[in-house]
Amino acid sequence: MTTIQGGPGRGRYLVSCADGARLARFVSEARGNPELHLLDTIGPQGAPHTAVFEMAHTTAAQLEQRFNAGGDMKIEPDRPLSLFGSP
Repeated sequence: MTTIQGGPGRGRYLVSCADGARLARFVSEARGNPELHLLDTIGPQGAPHTAVFEMAHTTAAQLEQRFNAGGDMKIEPDRPLSLFGSP
């Protein structure tokens, strides 16, 4: 399990949940939070399973603690994809 390191700066993070309704509620609530900037959603239209946010690293670390306590939502840094581990 990746532990997000809080600190200065901002980054892109993936927030996911197997329960699409719960993710939709989180995204809706996040729209009212100036610390969270929704960039995109991933998954079927109307039922995404992942949301891409830009946020402060400290905010991401706080969300990770909150999600770990709840158990069904996950957050991780958004990293570039690579084919067969190439840089």
